[in-house]
Amino acid sequence: MDTEALYAPYRDERTRIFNERISNDSTYPFAWMRIPMLRKLAKDLDPDTIEIRFHEDVTLRGLAIASMKAPLAMKLEKLDELLPLITAWDHTDVIASSLKPGKGEKDEALDYFLTLLKDERVFPRRLAIVYLMSHRKDYENQDMLLSSITDADSSEYYISMAVAWALSFFYIDDKECALPYFDKVSEQTRKRAWQKVRDSRRTK
Repeated sequence: MDTEALYAPYRDERTRIFNERISNDSTYPFAWMRIPMLRKLAKDLDPDTIEIRFHEDVTLRGLAIASMKAPLAMKLEKLDELLPLITAWDHTDVIASSLKPGKGEKDEALDYFLTLLKDERVFPRRLAIVYLMSHRKDYENQDMLLSSITDADSSEYYISMAVAWALSFFYIDDKECALPYFDKVSEQTRKRAWQKVRDSRRTK
């Protein structure tokens, strides 16, 4: 698929400036596309037809996978193929929050992302952290989720930030449950988590 032609009517200079500022270490050139438009375009696309040429193509394929009318197992198989191409935090965060397990598929998704937490690659692990954070209310055992996420902590910036982000969400949900897990992470991640808690309170 020629995504350059697909994107042509929607490319935006302000989006280019913003994207290059927040993801300046991307492996691919930017196509200047906004996420809402990528979501809209992805609904009608076969993910297998999306060639990766631009930074946004990775997100587009991930969104197309999430939009498939197919069993979760098939979506996860295609996600496995996409993992080596995920090279930025915005890829992980958009894809993780968009993948919605169907009825009876939540445990299958949980098993997949718990396993992915142990991946040595930065962005697949971040994808798992953000997925489990985004879908935390789907599961009763919050201690298990917190334990698994904090065990995945790392000095690597994008993983530390994701763990901190998750900790802040769990803390806002249930302080007593989350508080002990602040002691399980590195000092840097702990500081980042408290900062995110403070930021959240200021924005309310």
